[in-house]
Amino acid sequence: MAADNHPTSHVSPLTSNVTEDEINLLDYWRVIVKRKVLIGGIVCIAIIASVIYSLTLPAIYASTASIFPPQQEGSMTSGIMSQLGGGLGGLTGSFLGISTPIDTWLAILKSETIRDAIIHRFNLMNAFEAKTMEGARNSLGGMVKIAKSKEGFISITVEDKDPKRAALLANAFVEELDKINNGIMTTSGRRMRVFVEQRLKEAKIELAKGEESIKEFQEKNRAVKIDDQSRIVIDAIGGVKGQLMAKEVELQTLLSYATPFNPQAEILKTQVEELKEKLRELEEGKGKPHNTATKDIFIPTAKMPDLALQYARLLRDIKVQQTLYELLTQQYEIARIQEAKDTPTVQVLDVAKVPETMAKSNKRKIVMLSTMTAMFLGIFLSFFMEYIERAKKEQIT
Repeated sequence: MAADNHPTSHVSPLTSNVTEDEINLLDYWRVIVKRKVLIGGIVCIAIIASVIYSLTLPAIYASTASIFPPQQEGSMTSGIMSQLGGGLGGLTGSFLGISTPIDTWLAILKSETIRDAIIHRFNLMNAFEAKTMEGARNSLGGMVKIAKSKEGFISITVEDKDPKRAALLANAFVEELDKINNGIMTTSGRRMRVFVEQRLKEAKIELAKGEESIKEFQEKNRAVKIDDQSRIVIDAIGGVKGQLMAKEVELQTLLSYATPFNPQAEILKTQVEELKEKLRELEEGKGKPHNTATKDIFIPTAKMPDLALQYARLLRDIKVQQTLYELLTQQYEIARIQEAKDTPTVQVLDVAKVPETMAKSNKRKIVMLSTMTAMFLGIFLSFFMEYIERAKKEQIT
């Protein structure tokens, strides 16, 4: 049996697929070449239309103001966290979604409160020809870009047709942020300063009244002599009572923003009790009542002669008011220093200036995007027309 020496014809499937792909691509290219006039016409129309449209767009100017990141200790967030305590404060902050101080500032800058203030300040409803506040807010929001850099600086960029207004609005955002920090974010130093300032005014009035009472008493009764020991007791009582009242004021101030279990509050309570006991000893002339071994240490003020007693009480009241006034004055100065440290202030890195040149234009992007879109549209339309044409030929045949 003779073997078949004729070679068998065999084509690899891979080679067949490559050939079919080349044929398909060639068919696609032929369709594009066939409809090149249509594609070119659509592209040319898109280019001309986009160029005309971009030329009609108004010139846009951009002005940017930059501010330093807020300090941790002067922020509202840190104030809340410090009241809650170290670890618990951190856990609570994460649970409540309280972020860093810089995130708080970003939220304030993007808030309706600042936008409304700026809209009213520059009468932007008329400038934008907006019928509602919501429309004015949206228009202003489209002009403003607020961003945070990697270094933590905050930038406020305003784009506007009017270069002067762009700079004014950018700086206005910084100013409004500073107002909120100085107004709403009340610090413990400020609360203490306000409280002590009010008590200081009251103490000054009481001191003036006491001085008038002494003057009237002396004019009415002339000279009244008090022995040296009684005078020492009176001065001591007045000084201790003044210290007691000052400590009570300090405790009330602390409790206005801290809990009764605050360590500093516990210390002040102990000092108040000690001063009360010391005052009792001075007024009664005795030691602690439960200690029978203690002897009388001073002559009780109640045993003084009537006229001398009245004069002694007036002197004591004057000494109380003098001591209280001096201690409150010291507390007031301390509170002012603490307020200056605690108050969050906006530190400006770059003030927004009137731009001299236009911002980067989007005209080139508009033309390029329009050209690409028109090209894809032309190619799609070419294949669609080719499909319709072939379908008609098949129906005829």
